[in-house]
Amino acid sequence: MPIAAILQSWVDRLTREGGIPRDEAHSMMRLLAADTLNLPLRELAFHMLDEADTATQRAIDMLAQRLLEGEPLQYVLGETEFMALPFRCSPCALIPRMDSEVLVERAIALLRNQESPQIADVCCGSGAYGLALAYYLPTATVLCCDISAEALALAEENACLLQVNQRVRFRCGDLLEPLRDQQNLDLIVCNPPYVCSRQIATLERHVQREPRLALDGGADGLDFYRRLCYDIASFLRPAGWLLLEHGDEQQKDIENILRHSGLQQIEEIQDYGHRDRGLLYQKV
Repeated sequence: MPIAAILQSWVDRLTREGGIPRDEAHSMMRLLAADTLNLPLRELAFHMLDEADTATQRAIDMLAQRLLEGEPLQYVLGETEFMALPFRCSPCALIPRMDSEVLVERAIALLRNQESPQIADVCCGSGAYGLALAYYLPTATVLCCDISAEALALAEENACLLQVNQRVRFRCGDLLEPLRDQQNLDLIVCNPPYVCSRQIATLERHVQREPRLALDGGADGLDFYRRLCYDIASFLRPAGWLLLEHGDEQQKDIENILRHSGLQQIEEIQDYGHRDRGLLYQKV
């Protein structure tokens, strides 16, 4: 069967049975086919009429079935792109999202002229924040922290992939506990769990396949911000920065929580979809 026919069949199924919009299903299957055939996506068009051998058709079918069952494309492919960099993905960590890139870009702007900045990425997951900063700030050293040993192992793998592993350390622990010996950090970045517990069951099916540990922020989604506020300032140098990601309609609540944290709010940050996405603070 030609590659094109295999893909069209799965686009029809993903649309009909999986409820995926046709354009999205078409894009997903093209990415999946290019990965299976080990081709750059731009070259796939030249092979659409090629006859697929049995092994190739079986491989495409197996991966497409995972999409039909609601698994995110990034987990199926085992990789994604963040800040124009390759990141390996697995179900042990959240998938890096383009919406977060604006926060990393803001952090780069803050530190690009600083010599040897010291950075901590708390709740690092796959390492997207911290490793992108290590890549684009070549004199920076970064401490990546997460409560999940599996997520940290994935972050270490990504650090090697990006060739920044010599400037990145990894520590397993709950929230700020791995920062116990840090007092002069220039920047702490944190993308904590911030989904309300009751809302997780209402998320899109593929999002529910991501780890609950990295999604569930408690009854109102704000538990981790409350825990951050108590002693976050003690880990920062004078005039050091805290950069937080948050969810929709949480900004004002987080501002109230951090009002007595010893930090001064500097900026409210929107992503490129004009949604409130982050808050920037500075140590007083």
